[in-house]
Order: sequence, then C-alpha cells, then structure tokens
Amino acid sequence: MHLLFAVGIIWAQMVEIYRDSFGTPYIFGKRDADCAYGLAWAHAEDDFGRIQYMVALAKARLGRLLGKSGAAMDYFAHFSGAAQLARQQYDSLSPSIRAVIEAYAAGLNDFARRHPKAVLDKGLFPVRGEDILRGYIIVLSGMVGAGQALQLTLQGMPEKYEFKVSGSNAIALSSAKTSDGSTYLLINPHVPLEGVMRWYEAFLHSEEGWHILGGFFPASVVPGLGTTPYLGWGMTFNWPDFVDIYRLKIHPQNPRLYAIDGRWDTLRQEEVILSLRLIGRPLRFAQGWPLLSPPRPRGPVIKVRKIIERSAFGAVVRTSTGVYAIRFPVERMYKAPQQWYEMSRARTFSEFQAALRLQGIPLFNIVYADRTDTIYYLFNASLPERSPAYDWQGVLPGDTSATLWRRYLTLDELPQVLAPRCGYVFSVNNNPFATTCRAEAPHAENFPSQHAWHWNRHNNRERRLYELLESKERLSWEEFHAVKYDRRYPADGPIRSLWAAFASLPDTPAASFNEALRVIRSWDFSGFGHSRAATLLSLAVAYALKKAGLPAYTWLEEGKVQLPVALLWEALGYAIKELQRFYREIAPPLEKVQAIEVKEQRYPFDGLPEQLAPTYAQWDPKKGFLRVVAGDTYIQFVRFERGAKYPFIESVLPLGVSGDPTSPHYADQLPLYLNRRCKPMTLDPESIRRRAIRTHSFVR
Repeated sequence: MHLLFAVGIIWAQMVEIYRDSFGTPYIFGKRDADCAYGLAWAHAEDDFGRIQYMVALAKARLGRLLGKSGAAMDYFAHFSGAAQLARQQYDSLSPSIRAVIEAYAAGLNDFARRHPKAVLDKGLFPVRGEDILRGYIIVLSGMVGAGQALQLTLQGMPEKYEFKVSGSNAIALSSAKTSDGSTYLLINPHVPLEGVMRWYEAFLHSEEGWHILGGFFPASVVPGLGTTPYLGWGMTFNWPDFVDIYRLKIHPQNPRLYAIDGRWDTLRQEEVILSLRLIGRPLRFAQGWPLLSPPRPRGPVIKVRKIIERSAFGAVVRTSTGVYAIRFPVERMYKAPQQWYEMSRARTFSEFQAALRLQGIPLFNIVYADRTDTIYYLFNASLPERSPAYDWQGVLPGDTSATLWRRYLTLDELPQVLAPRCGYVFSVNNNPFATTCRAEAPHAENFPSQHAWHWNRHNNRERRLYELLESKERLSWEEFHAVKYDRRYPADGPIRSLWAAFASLPDTPAASFNEALRVIRSWDFSGFGHSRAATLLSLAVAYALKKAGLPAYTWLEEGKVQLPVALLWEALGYAIKELQRFYREIAPPLEKVQAIEVKEQRYPFDGLPEQLAPTYAQWDPKKGFLRVVAGDTYIQFVRFERGAKYPFIESVLPLGVSGDPTSPHYADQLPLYLNRRCKPMTLDPESIRRRAIRTHSFVR
C-alpha cells in the first residue's frame, strides 16, 4: 500500500485523519459523529470552494456567488419546499444521524473560522444541521427531474416533459460466475470530471462500527456508495416518471382560487426574497483558484421579490398558456441521509434491505454484493400508486382529487433481482427488465405501465454487457477488469443505425468526402485511440444532432434516428473542414484529437460515449480538439474472497482527491486513470495506522 501520513488530530483528540500518498483521507473517530466532523474538515481542506457552493444552494444564496444563474437555482430551492420540510422533519430523524449531521456542520464551521480568507460569503456560516438536510432535499429534487419540469412548464411546454439525466455502471458477480469463487463488485458512477458534484474518496472508521471506504459529493455527510468489510453497493441513475404536471382550473374572477372536486380551494402563498449579485463574470471552478484564497464575487447585490404559490397538487407555475402545478416525491427526501447512513452501517443483506425500506432516497438503481456471496439489483424509486385511467406522462387534470397521490409503491413492488442462479446483476442506466440473465429478469407485464419504465431504454452498454458476460461461463478478476474497460459497441446496438446513415451515403466527385466515407465504412465500432472513424463520427454526429435539435444521447439508445440526407452531408463536411483546419488531414486518429485538459496541458484519452469505458467529449472550435468533459469519475473494483476478513479493493479518481489546482493531489491519479489502472486500497485499520507517519496535529 502507498505511504500514509497522519495530518491531523482534532476535536478533543477524538478524531485522527491520516493521508496516503495520493492524499486520500482515512478518518478515525471514537464515535460516528467524530468521523463526520473529520470528514468535513478533510473535505474542506481539499475542496472548500465546492462545499461552499453546495452550502450556498442549501441556504438559497447562490445568486450572491453566480449572479442570475445562481438566483434561478435559489428560486428552485424555494420552489422545492426544502426549507419547510427540513424544519418540520429534522427532529424526526434518528438521534444518531442528527449527531452525524451536526458534527459535520461543526467541522465546516470550525474550518471556516480557522480559514476566514477562504470564505466566499460570510452569510454561509455558521452552517446548521437543518442546512445540511435542506441541501440533500434540494439536490435530490433536482435529480428526480423537478427542475426540468419547472423549466419546460415556464417555457409553456409542460407536455414535452420527459426525464433524462446522465449515466453510470454497476455490476455484481456471485461465485457462480467467477473463476476463483469470489464475489465481484464494480462501482462506477459517471458524472462531469470537474463539475460541482465532483466525487471525493474517503475512509471512515469509528469505534461504534462505522467502517467504510466510499464516494462522497461536496457537503454530503455519508457515502453515496462504497464498500465495508461486509458488503458494498454501487448506484446508477434511473429515470421513471417521478414528476407529474397538472393543469389547474382557476376561478374567472379570483386568481387565488382553483377548482377541485366541484369546489374552490385557495392557493397558499409564500413570499421569498432572492439575492442577485450583478457581476460580469461568475466564478467558475475551471479557473483553478488556490484553495485558501479563492476570488470573491464582486458587484452590487439587488433583492428580487417572488411569490410562490402551492396547491394540493404541488407548487404552482403561472404561464401565458395556463396555470400548472408540479408534484414530485419531495416529502420523503428528508430521510435520505439517514437511509444512506444505515446502508453504510449494515453488516448483512437483511440490515441493508431494512435501510432500503426507509425509502428516503427517491431514485437510483442499486447493485449490491457481500461477503456471503449475495448479489442484488433494485430499481429504487419513489413512485406513487397511479390509476390506469389517466395518461400520467401527459398533462393531468388538476381539478379532481382522483389524480392526487395517496401512497407510494413499497420496496417489494419495485423491479428487483436477488441472487440469480446465472450469477450476475448489473445496471448501466438501462431498462430494469434487462438487468440479469433474461430467464431470471423481472417481467415488464408485472409492473404498472403508468410509471414509464420504458423511459429507461435499452442501450449500447446493456447490449455490450450481455455480449461479454454471456460469452464466458465464468470470469476471472482480470477479465472482470477487461469488461469494465471495454471500448467497443455491441454487434447489434443503437449506434449501428446512425453509422449506417453516414456509411450509406453515395460516393461523390469530392475526393475529401470519398476519403471520409471510406474511413467511416471501415469502422470496427471501437473507441480505441487508433480509430480514425471514431474521430470523424464524433464531430459529424454531434453536429447533426445539434442542428436537428435532438439530444446528444439520441444516437446511443434504442430506436432509429432519421436525419435528412442533406444534414448528413452538411455534418460530414463540417467534420472534414474542422479536422483539416487543425490537423491538416481528414481523419486523424482519436488519440491525436481527444484529450483531457488539466491546467492548460492536454492528455490524450480514448473512448466514446455510451461505451462501458465511456468518454464524453465536446469539440472546442477555438483550440481544435475534443475536450473530455465526463465519463468514469470514480471506480471501485471489489473482490470478496471466502474467509478473508476484508475485501480486496482497487480504486481510482480521474484527477485526484483535491479540488484545489495548486495541490499536489489535484491530478496525481491522472496517470493511473489515463492508463486504465487503479490503486490498491485497504479497509484494515491496523495496516493504515502502521504505515502512517504523523506529521501534524492540533486540538479543537
């Protein structure tokens, strides 16, 4: 294991923070709450800027940091009702999770007091436990699609709402599928590499039994995914229909009244004040400020008064085309940190499932494995019981209580797979009825269609994973790695139809077009660095879809995309022109064009969207390269070996554990990431302490 350094003893010497040679914090505490305090301190040392942005969101003060865009997010924070829900429900959380939340808040407050120059907005501190809980509710409200629904409704297009977000991978193999008889788990979320929600890796160990290596987002007090000595789990986004939009019938003389069941009810009103800083250029994380001296936003702050109305059907949106209400499963989200906490403390599958029954986490597929060789898949979702008499994916009538939510589906009513005989479960943001061998998968006809399970489409990763998993009776540990790092599209996948559209274009007198078509027609459907067709198609497809007004993911999922032939020629011409302008050739290899840019330096990186080792890149027309913006953002490989006290774990972040560009740990994992390798990790407290060198200590 790499060298470890103990860098702090804090909070009346009840917390120890060790760092390894990659800067990963290993936090030891007498109590769970002590670990939470240490987590807050360590994460603030590494990424105080991002944490403050999340606190600003929780306190509805982002407008002071980001200007107009931040004020819009502050409005959504109020619209979600998070403040009222957190205030009403905070004391109903268990004493143990409240202690953890409050200790985390205390850690942030103490760090802010110790580093006042690093504070972006004095109004952010002190942070309270309710603020942390509000942050969870607001973020999860956005994750279930409420923000998208609000935006489309404000634009007068509520009928066009369909939830769609980013992706991830998670795979579990039981001993029935592994060559060495161990149980394998892959944890592999995909988000932007440098966004606000940048993954952070940390180890927690308390004398009360909290013992986990996991991934955290800024201002999260518990791991969202990770591994303990007993079990591990990964999460991937899912997107059924979480949100319902209702058209209200407003009284012709009194706009405060709306009809329901033949009577008039009164809309409740809430006044909110948004703070908006008039700034020419908002702060951006990519600017790379030093951690303890970030630039503060400048410019005058104005106050904007807004009225938020609420009905029995949800918060109200007034538009020129009508008055609507938006409903989403916010009322249970206050239990999310407690559920994640209890998941991370579970020692058996039954304890883990008991945590799932809290149903405070409103979304995410969950893929689970443990040392007893149990594997499990769950399409976790907060979904209401819905009458088949209505079109729930359309705009619903908001004048009848028949469309009101009365109860949520229980855990047992959701698609899931436990211990399949074929030995594998997975989720790659695909359809929940294709998450294990087909003979043992859930059947769609057993689940009410009004929840839009079909929004979770069959995709390239699903088809490719079936190809790889079913090609061998058992997989070795090395082959498990190869599956995760696979960079080929399936033989029969959605990508084929779009490729065929370009490949079938006829030859033309223009030599450059003929050369481009020759390259495209010879493509082997890989995303390796040597591929020239991958380069051409990356530019041409992105251009065509944008010009057609289609989402970038359209070409990657089930269903054929019909693009006009003239647009295909235009897109191909654009790709040829851009590549010749910067590279003086029609189809340079992908490794010459696609790169991760870190502090103005480029690092070639292969892979294409929607592969098992995905790379999402955007063409930079000024610098002339495909800039990698998202893909694998945290990887954990876990092997539970029979009789072993601790599982074998390997992990990697795309850059490093620190969000501070001046830190040596900002991008020190990048060489591993570029070479598709991981670093060995451990859950063994004695090994961690034995290898540690204590270099700094202080008492709170």
